[in-house]
Amino acid sequence: MMDEIQVAVIGAGPTGSTAAEVAAGNAKVVLIDKKSEIGSPVQCGGFLPEPFELERLMPRARLPVTLIEIPERCILHRTRLQRIYSPSGKGKEFQVAGRVLDRRAFDRHLAGRAARAGVRVLPATRADLKDGILRLSGRFSGSLRPQIIIGADGPHSIVSRAMGNPVQELGLCLEYEMVGVKIDADAAEMYFSANYAPGGYAWIIPMGPDTANVGVGVRASYLSGRKLPDILDRFVSEHPVAAKKLACGEVLAVMRGLVPAGGSQGTIQKSNMLLAGDAAGHVMATSGGGIPLAMVAGRIAAEVAIRHFQDKMPLQEYPSRIREEFGIELSRSVQIRKIVDVSMKSDSLMNALFATLNTDQMKSVMRAEIPLLLKARERSDGDLFRTS
Repeated sequence: MMDEIQVAVIGAGPTGSTAAEVAAGNAKVVLIDKKSEIGSPVQCGGFLPEPFELERLMPRARLPVTLIEIPERCILHRTRLQRIYSPSGKGKEFQVAGRVLDRRAFDRHLAGRAARAGVRVLPATRADLKDGILRLSGRFSGSLRPQIIIGADGPHSIVSRAMGNPVQELGLCLEYEMVGVKIDADAAEMYFSANYAPGGYAWIIPMGPDTANVGVGVRASYLSGRKLPDILDRFVSEHPVAAKKLACGEVLAVMRGLVPAGGSQGTIQKSNMLLAGDAAGHVMATSGGGIPLAMVAGRIAAEVAIRHFQDKMPLQEYPSRIREEFGIELSRSVQIRKIVDVSMKSDSLMNALFATLNTDQMKSVMRAEIPLLLKARERSDGDLFRTS
């Protein structure tokens, strides 16, 4: 195997499986994942906009077919609205067509596609990286020296560490799958409040008529000694709007996850290593949504690898390819989050911010577009939009 493998992909989530499948058409590829069961445990709310929404969100990106044509067996539910609540309990809604994914089924579907394309999949296998050599342990053991390594191994990426990147600020997520809830099955809802979701937001994502993913995502720097389970339980039982919808619900599953909150890592390509998805910070800072960016990044990483083998294109082209397809949107989402951060420490400030944004402007924020009112606020707060 030392001599055969050209591309090693670490992490078999949507990013890694996409990268592995695309690369397999022109290279010998191995896909390594430490999980015994790909897709489990679930660490994501599973909300994904419909393809036409994604085209508006990332107008320069070429969407992988696997992001467009998702089997119905992987889709639990569809929504048509996004509703956002201020701390005062006032909601603003706008149309967003969305799919709620069964992440276990979706992740396994993508890994299966990669396997059928010729990828060797190694579940239940840990990888350590030193001096360009991958040392494997677990179900599969041995050493590999691939020509290219794609790090799609999440927020604590071993590939990112090998590049010398610091650990990013992370959002801490805790979710319940609840049944028997009285929700609006047409709407994916976000709740902002320093009391109920400090430094982030809580959500209710319908999974069916009376079933929902109910969760909270916060940043550690905002916790001030509070524990995440206590924050979520308080949201479920005490929030003036959400508690009425969730009062009769029962918890069927508890899920945890981490989400990068600081935008792109400083280095996403070094030597023969490429970073994509959560490992690279490819997550919209305004919403925490990462599946679309991650799968586009996985496709780009694989294409750069193929071009490197076929046309001697330098791997240093990878960051510019990322910037071309979704870098502007990713950067804007971080800029908007920095502005909103000023208000997130106080419910009264957050209520004032919500009051200044009409429905169209709120939708623009979620799409990482910069509304005029936020631009005016930015100028008064000291030019937070400067690019470093």
